[in-house]
Order: sequence, then structure tokens, then C-alpha cells
Amino acid sequence: MIDRLSQQLVAEGKKPFEWKTIPQGAATSVWAGVAARADEIGGRYCANCQVGHIVPDDAVIPGSGEGVRAYALDPGNAEALWKKSEELVGESF
Repeated sequence: MIDRLSQQLVAEGKKPFEWKTIPQGAATSVWAGVAARADEIGGRYCANCQVGHIVPDDAVIPGSGEGVRAYALDPGNAEALWKKSEELVGESF
């Protein structure tokens, strides 16, 4: 899968896939929790220390993985996932 992703990125004129370091992987969470304004990022998808843009359902998300589908931000989907998670673990939170 990583080889296929790297090939796609190279075909797009980008660098091959590279794993993030631990600090790089944690950077967006730290940014969202400390540096970013809550009223600007609340309820949004963040990646690479920025708010991700919504990618239409008919568009291809590039190999770099930038962007998010609208259904991933839908409050109804979030509630259904939460309920299903509680059901799977046998706990209510």
C-alpha cells in the first residue's frame, strides 16, 4: 500500500511517502490544542497544523491525503458512531 501511495505521489510530481516522526505526528494535536483559536477550528478536521478543506464526494483525494469528506464532519454520523462504539464496548459514556 505504501509503495502504491509513493508511486501515486511521484506521478503527481511530489516526493514519495515518508513516515512522520513522533513530533511531526503530534504537531497538529498540539497546534489545535494550544496555538489555534478554538472558535476557528472547533468541530473541524485538522491536518498538518491547519484546518482541512472539504473534498467533494466525486473528487479524488490525492495521495498526500489532504482534505476530508463532508460526511466525516456530519453531527448525525458522529452521534451514530458514538452510539455504535458504546454498544461495541458495552459501556455508556
